[in-house]
Amino acid sequence: MKHTDIHIVFGQSAKGMFVHSEKFDLDSVLLICLEDCLNVGPICDLDSFEEVETRKHWLSNIFDTPTHINDEDSLLFINKDIETIKSLVENYKNEKIYLWTGVSPLEIIQTARLLYHLKPDCDNVFVFNFHNFSMRNAFGEVVYPSCLGATDLSRVDDLDKHFYQSTEEELSGYRKIWEKVKFSNSLLWILDENKQLIAKDETYFDSFLLSHCTDEYQKPARVIGHTLCDTDFNVGDAYLAYRMKQLVLTGKLQIRGELKEMRDYEVKLNKE
Repeated sequence: MKHTDIHIVFGQSAKGMFVHSEKFDLDSVLLICLEDCLNVGPICDLDSFEEVETRKHWLSNIFDTPTHINDEDSLLFINKDIETIKSLVENYKNEKIYLWTGVSPLEIIQTARLLYHLKPDCDNVFVFNFHNFSMRNAFGEVVYPSCLGATDLSRVDDLDKHFYQSTEEELSGYRKIWEKVKFSNSLLWILDENKQLIAKDETYFDSFLLSHCTDEYQKPARVIGHTLCDTDFNVGDAYLAYRMKQLVLTGKLQIRGELKEMRDYEVKLNKE
């Protein structure tokens, strides 16, 4: 690894925002993108084949996979993240690390797993301060993005001032988060009102979904969209689509159409 700054982002949307902002010389920085949504499903660490396979099996049964895509191929991001972290740990030479960790459970857990294994010196770690970040959007309105995937970096001046140098206490805190998550049996992690990571039952979002269903049939995407807004986007639409199907299968919702992808059916409350 060349002696260069390392930027860690989470998800393809964040990577796109980073690249298309043209704020960085991509030839002089190392951009690493981690993609696995570790706040849902069984957790897997870097060296456990059994954990990895368990996670793949769970995700392949939970999330809709287009029929033309092999389940194994669609879950390659699990192995890709693991190999990326292993390579970084093996080749790290005390380069400066810039963490674009948002106020998001999946990004916090990804960061925790990375720092648990990497163990960089706190003097070399800088974190983007999404907890106290605001900017003006294209309409001149002040907005408060909670993660890089929702941030138009091309409209942000003086990016350096939004990073702060981490402390050993903060890095230790992340490692404790990973230990907490790793040794828990929870399948769902969200942020509470104080932005602290907490475990919830797999059915936690069901009540939110049901609250947006009515006596009239409607597309599940509409219900899911309202639920995402109500719950601060703690999970993605794929997980909520899975829970919607479970509500149908358990008789809490009636269905019209085929229970396949969201566009294939409509739902309403089951009053029977």
